[in-house]
This record gives sequence, C-alpha cells and structure tokens, in this order.
Amino acid sequence: MIERYSLSPMKELWTEEAKYRRWLQVELAVAEAQAELGYIPAEAAQAITAKARLNVARAKEIESQIGHDLLAFVRSLEESVGPEGRYIHRGLTSYDVEDTALGLALKEALAILIGEAKRLTEILKRRAIEHKRTLMAGRTHGMHAEPITFGLKVLIWYEEICRNLQRLQTAQVLISLGKVSGSVGTYAHVDPEVERRVCARLGLAPAPISNQILQRDLHAQVLTTLAICAGTVEKIATEIRNLHRTEIAEVREGCPHGSSSMPHKQNPSTCETLTGLARIVRVNALAALENQTIWHEQDLTRSSVERVIIPDSFLATHYLLVKLAGVVEHLIVNANRMRQNLELSRGTVFSQAVLLKLIDNGMARTQAHELISGLAGRAMTEQKNFKTLVGAHPDIQKLLSPREIDELFDYEYHLKHVETIFARFQ
Repeated sequence: MIERYSLSPMKELWTEEAKYRRWLQVELAVAEAQAELGYIPAEAAQAITAKARLNVARAKEIESQIGHDLLAFVRSLEESVGPEGRYIHRGLTSYDVEDTALGLALKEALAILIGEAKRLTEILKRRAIEHKRTLMAGRTHGMHAEPITFGLKVLIWYEEICRNLQRLQTAQVLISLGKVSGSVGTYAHVDPEVERRVCARLGLAPAPISNQILQRDLHAQVLTTLAICAGTVEKIATEIRNLHRTEIAEVREGCPHGSSSMPHKQNPSTCETLTGLARIVRVNALAALENQTIWHEQDLTRSSVERVIIPDSFLATHYLLVKLAGVVEHLIVNANRMRQNLELSRGTVFSQAVLLKLIDNGMARTQAHELISGLAGRAMTEQKNFKTLVGAHPDIQKLLSPREIDELFDYEYHLKHVETIFARFQ
C-alpha cells in the first residue's frame, strides 16, 4: 500500500509561528553582532538574548492596532525584554529581518526537497534496472514506433529527476542569502560587518548588494526550479496514466482508487492529482517572475503574492515528489500485456530495419521506403504478418536471404545496446 503523505516537516516550516521564530533568530543574531562591535552595550545584548520571548498572540494584537506585522513583532519583543529592549532592531529595516529569515526558510525547504528527490532517484533507478529488458512498444505520436524496454523509459525519468536534483541544489546555494543593509541598502545606520557576522551565524551568505530587499530574480529562479520539477512529475504521471488505460493496461498504480458507482473501476487517481498540482506550481512560477519588477528600492506589490506562492509551491512540490516516489515504488508492471500490445503491430515495428538493409544491399532509398510502407499498410489493413509479406515479395527476395530477414525481425536487434545505455548510469 502506498504510504500516507505527511505534511511535516514542510508544513511546519511555513506556519506563522515558525516565521516569527526565524524573525527572532535574526534579531538575536543582530543584537549579538552589534554588541561584539560596540554598537550596543554588551549587557543589552545579554538581556535581549536572555529575555526576548516569542509571543505570537501579543504580536498579532499589536498588529491589529498598527497594521504592520514586523513592527508589531519588534514591539512585542521590546515588551518582553524591558528597558534594554530599545536596542532591538537598531538601524534595521523590516526586510533586513524578513528577507534574511526567508533565506533561512528557503534553504531548509530546499534541503527537504533535495532529500525527497534523492529518494525518488533511488527508486527510479532500481525500477529501471528491474525492467531493463522488459520489452514494450515505443510510441511516437501515440502510435507504435519501434521496440524499447520499460527500463529505458524509467531510466529517462531517472535522469531527468537527477537533473532536477542538481537544479534544486543550485537553487539552494543561490537563495541561501541574507541582508542587513538598512532601509535602502546603503548601511547608513548599520555596519556591513554586522551583516557579515549575522549571516555567518545563520549559515547564510551576505548579499553583495541590496536595496531594501533581496532582488526577486533570486526567488523567481527558485520557483521556476520548482516548476520544472513539477513538470517532470507531471510528465511521468501522464505517461503512467496513459499506460494505465484499459486499452493499453501495461502498468497500474499499486493502490488505485475505485469508483463510487462502478465497482470494476481502478483509476490512476494519484497520478491525476499529481498532474493537477503541477499546474499550480507552474502558475506560481509565473507570479514569481512578475514579482521581479518593483518601484525604485521597494514596494509591496510582490509581498502579498509571496505569502501565497512560496509556501504553496514548496508544499505542492514536496507532495509531488513524495507521492510520485510511492507510485513508482508500488507500480504494477504487466510485462505480458506489453508484449501482447507490441504484437498488435504485426511486425511492422521492424520496418526501419528492413528499409536500411535493403538500402545497404543496393535498393534506392525512395523505392525501398515506398515498398516497405506499402507492405506495412497491407499488414495492418489485411491483418497479415508483416514478416511474411516481406519474405514473399520478389524484389526483396532478390536482395535479402531468409536468414537476413530472420535477423531483422529479432527483437534482440533493438536491444543490443541496452546494456551500453545503462552502463552510463552506473
């Protein structure tokens, strides 16, 4: 049975209390750094560290009165500390705290996704090896093309998830930034050394330059990375849904959902859910791209958008990776049906092999192509065996021996390099 999805720890990362905890973490790091550099008394920093307490209810109460969440948070901290609380947030602007705290959240969220992506790659590689030589029809334009193996199909999925893993790792490095540069990024009221020390404490890199905020191309790259990951999940889920169809029936979700009215139904509902959620992540990435543009050094057009798209995109992408891992892990592969479906083409999947051999043995390409195309059409419309038609044609008999024809119609002809392909991923 496919494991149940747990929203933790990703859900906990985006709760309001977690956000306030990160804000407190930044404020304490700033106070400590400023005390070390002599900008505030050492005893003030000690009092702030010892007494500052997170009180979400009180912060929300103050916010309801003044309409500013970060300022309300700072005032609630000041109340909890007492007289030394006046040194909290010294020289800072709201987004020194908010963007640095967001950097912490994004770094951790990406670490969670990286862990899930690694787990998914392990499952995909194992299933690919398991079905390395499970023969099936390759399809282009929805039609039978030439034989492949199910393992090769899954190996393609594996490599794409590996690329997404690299993208996630790149995005994590990119977004692990903080900024403590003041109201417009000039450090007028806060020493750049404070920023360096704060970021070092928090495990972030200081932004080389900022205005009131970190620039939103950074966040856009993170969310477009999530959108690409979601697109890969949708691609895999869509393929499974297609192969799950009654007419094809080559794979089946290990725990398919039924129908309330039709007891015989076994629907690929999980893959359908993944396909739908991928659309949300993709649309959110578009919103992140729109957020790159602001007026001058800061405005709030992007703020309300980010409060929705960032948590939602990470929650959805986490769900996509976890659930897809379960689907692939428990996917039921019907190798016999794959072989039966391949036989529906009546041997026409070998047409290119015959075409090339005729060309090699002296027939003009155009003549060979028209000849083979005509015989393949007859095989399908007259329900005849393509190999029989090929072997009986006088023009082909002049160029190909029965042994050569047998070799061309051997499935091993198409599998001879499978090991070479798999060796690239050892």
